[in-house]
Amino acid sequence: MKNSFDFKKYLIIFIIASGTTVMYSLPYLKSTFYDPMRAALGLDHQQLGNLISMYGILATILYFPGGFLADKVSAKKLLSFSLISSGLLGFYFASFPSYTELLIIFAVWGVTTILTFWAASIKVIRMLGDEDEQGKMFGFNEGLSGIAGVVVSFIGLYLFEVFADVTIGFRYVVWLYSGLSILCGIVLFFLVKEKVVAGVDKISFRQIAGAVKMPKAWLIGGIIFSTYMTFSSLTYLNPYLKDVFKISMAIISSLAIIRTYAIKMGASPLAGILVDKIGSSLKVLSMGFIVIAACEIFYLLLPRSSNLVILAVINMVLLSTVLFGFRGIYFATVAESNIPLEKTGAVIGLASFIGFSPDAFFYTMVGGWLDKGESGYTYLFALCLACSVLGFVCSKVLHRMNEKEKALANN
Repeated sequence: MKNSFDFKKYLIIFIIASGTTVMYSLPYLKSTFYDPMRAALGLDHQQLGNLISMYGILATILYFPGGFLADKVSAKKLLSFSLISSGLLGFYFASFPSYTELLIIFAVWGVTTILTFWAASIKVIRMLGDEDEQGKMFGFNEGLSGIAGVVVSFIGLYLFEVFADVTIGFRYVVWLYSGLSILCGIVLFFLVKEKVVAGVDKISFRQIAGAVKMPKAWLIGGIIFSTYMTFSSLTYLNPYLKDVFKISMAIISSLAIIRTYAIKMGASPLAGILVDKIGSSLKVLSMGFIVIAACEIFYLLLPRSSNLVILAVINMVLLSTVLFGFRGIYFATVAESNIPLEKTGAVIGLASFIGFSPDAFFYTMVGGWLDKGESGYTYLFALCLACSVLGFVCSKVLHRMNEKEKALANN
């Protein structure tokens, strides 16, 4: 009986991970297929950036109410609704509608992938295991998400190879992601059995107001913001390698898949192991921000010659590894900072609001830079360098605050 339950539990996690991957791939197709997407939709850099910004604005606003909704409505139903509706929007997206219609699609994706999904997916995964299994549940989900991303993305890349017309290839890729998203939503509706989980806090407006007054919440938000700003820049390494180092689109897409999904499978668990060995997520983050700064300086100083493409790719792999490692540990700063249990949900909500806010403006801003020429990459790397400095400062300040509190508690 126990083995049967375990199989079902991990099957559900696998489907959630796969559904999450294909669903979020729809608004973020530019991460892997940046140039094919621009060509198929007939967009310039800034217009594509505007689409992502439209999505990001709605997503950023909806992190808070999503937590309330997940407490009021069946999380299973929210999950299925999100996956199915996002997939249906994907099929509409694959018809290559007008630019105005594309803006509307990306805005609605902000609702279906954040408001009705983000908190609900966390809630469902928490329901699958006891409190002492939570790390394993979320870690397994993150790893399976990477595996699903590699498999589906390479299938998408194969479709581009089969169809010489990039527009047809891109349409089939969107159909693939949309169909799988709908399928996962249907399967989860019948597989997931909801239960009441002790210890899952409901976020109140009073808790949110209290979190806003906490310096630690803003520092954690600053760490996530710095990470996410730099993480978002990885998208533009695709056109950077193509425009500056003249790599073929097929090779760039393969590198993007490896960067986006394969590195993800190992980087977060390794970062977690490192945190356990050192005993502090903030110390690991501080060291990581130094590595990120070095990578950005390297890109700023690297001569733009096709003979140096290998160095550019190695630097990309190193940068991606650190950033994906950060994704698995930056919320560990909440526990390390001794945030009261009753304020944890509110602090995570505020930190998410601050940390993921680049979605609302980053892509439009950088898209405008790149439309003006290769100097746009210089601005991009300089911005990421500044973010790494900000992240380092936030990590150090928060670590010192925690150490002072420990010292006072011991006296």
